[in-house]
Amino acid sequence: MGHDGAPAFESFVGGIPVYLDNFAIKCLAKGDRALRSRFVTILQRGADLLFSLHNAVELVGPQGRSAEAFKVFLDEVGPHWFPVEMDPSVVLARESRGLDASSCCFSGELLKAYFQQRTSAEVPGSGRLIDLSGDFFKLGLFVDWLQPHKNHFVDQYFRFDHILQSGVKRGRLKAMENKPWLDHISVKYFDPGKPATFAYYNLLRNLMAERGDTLKEGDGRDFFHAVIASAYSSFAALDKHWKRRIETLPKPNRLARIYYEPELPQMIADIEDAVAQLSSTNRKSSWFDLTPAVKYKR
Repeated sequence: MGHDGAPAFESFVGGIPVYLDNFAIKCLAKGDRALRSRFVTILQRGADLLFSLHNAVELVGPQGRSAEAFKVFLDEVGPHWFPVEMDPSVVLARESRGLDASSCCFSGELLKAYFQQRTSAEVPGSGRLIDLSGDFFKLGLFVDWLQPHKNHFVDQYFRFDHILQSGVKRGRLKAMENKPWLDHISVKYFDPGKPATFAYYNLLRNLMAERGDTLKEGDGRDFFHAVIASAYSSFAALDKHWKRRIETLPKPNRLARIYYEPELPQMIADIEDAVAQLSSTNRKSSWFDLTPAVKYKR
């Protein structure tokens, strides 16, 4: 507890960070059971799932068998997940202040609200203990908790789309009117302390330069997925267009290795190799202290 009696959380990713866009969550929840079992085993042996609010809200909608399949898979994840902030402006501001990696990408306010709701029936002074075992933070329960708040976050999606599309449109028009303008926007070089800053500004610059790359509904949300996933995971599943966009960013960099849907089995195999390599080092430290060979396996 903090000085004001409110809960205080200290979170870090202790293993290899993995990010799954929702297509990958759906594939694992409803598809190949053997592949899903391998992924759950990976989490138990030394990886953590970076799970965002965007993930959760998109999974709230399905009903019936789909909803049950998602719930079962998310509960199998157990406590091996980390609530990741998906608003790049928040993450970029933290990076500019020189905060450590976990502090930069941690969505603490969301976790506090969840904790307060789960413990709202507990009366102070009752003498009852709150069980904070892995079951308390089951991912399926977390998604259930978000159900009443879904419409609020869907409205945010439309705002994200508008921000990205209007910003890129203005940049493209300016580049057409003044061709050297884009050339004077400096390419950001990779700084290990500011990986999201690198991904954000270079992705935005490239989108302005590629006038034939048409943005569609949902790309505002996917842009934020791509920035945070590439910056703060070692392995990430994104759709094909965003995989291509991340892979065209300036090199050298230490962004995540990106996979799209047909490559999901290969992604699982590569994470298994990385977890085995991590285990062989017999180290117990947070993920950003890992050697580059483990964290950024290519």
